[in-house]
Amino acid sequence: MQEIPNEVMLEDVECPNGCNSEDVFVLSGQDMLHGLPGLYSIYRCSQCGLERTTPRPTASTIGYYYPDNYAPYQNSATSFSNKRSRFKRGVISFLGLNSRKLPSIPLGRMLEIGCASGAYMEHARQLGWVVDGVEFSKSAAEVARAKGFNVQNCAVEEMDPPLAPYEIIVAWMVLEHLHRPVEVLQKLRSMIAPSGYLVILVPDMHSLSRKIFKGRSYDNHLPAHLFHFSKKSLVHTLEKAGWSITKIFWQRNANTLLWSFQYWAEDNKNKFLINIAKWMRVSNEAKFLRLALAVTLGFTRQSGRIEVWAQQSINN
Repeated sequence: MQEIPNEVMLEDVECPNGCNSEDVFVLSGQDMLHGLPGLYSIYRCSQCGLERTTPRPTASTIGYYYPDNYAPYQNSATSFSNKRSRFKRGVISFLGLNSRKLPSIPLGRMLEIGCASGAYMEHARQLGWVVDGVEFSKSAAEVARAKGFNVQNCAVEEMDPPLAPYEIIVAWMVLEHLHRPVEVLQKLRSMIAPSGYLVILVPDMHSLSRKIFKGRSYDNHLPAHLFHFSKKSLVHTLEKAGWSITKIFWQRNANTLLWSFQYWAEDNKNKFLINIAKWMRVSNEAKFLRLALAVTLGFTRQSGRIEVWAQQSINN
């Protein structure tokens, strides 16, 4: 068992949905992304099904697991292309490979939660959106600001209210990182226009990757992922916070499974399988294999990535 670093303080946490039920142990794991020390456990609420990492690093010390070389902080270039040919855009749309879909609404003001260095914000701005952001990392926030964006450098829970409401708020792989997700979801309702949309992408704890690789699954991302959602627990959490689901779907993406396979191969020190995993994940020769795998995983709801569109509930 790995020792918890002295820089990290731990706290036990109850289900944020206020459930009064016993927890079920799910699995234990460690930081696979950076190899930082510490063994952490995931428990499932037997009432609502939401999984959580507990005990977990406190909000003031979890930064230990977000070093400056954390991948989203390093992505200073736009990774979303708005210059594909009409044919390529048509193929991507037909196969459902749009990595981050948005509702078809008039352009207006957008807020990105956890905007990192602003790659997606650049993409949205090119599409015609006026984009603001909030980012916990000082270095990443400074990169985004240098691109001309208004970015608050703080925890999401500490955001200042906007001067005008947003037509859309996006949170790509962010909700699972928050210490108080229900509180944040409730706060976002005060920042959005009456007919606006909240768009959220989270890992799916019911993915094929988790079923096969368990503690070595890429989507665990312990201890940075403080909560682990399924469709049921995500819908329950959003509804509890005053949101009504309008659409839910699984992205067609093979990254979660392929990264998990590589983690497993590295853990078993099998050089042949490590090379196979890397070839499948990044080589140009395997792109059609990745494409077929992505479409299959998305169609069967096993890709490990759930995207949800929600609006304010009329009952709140």
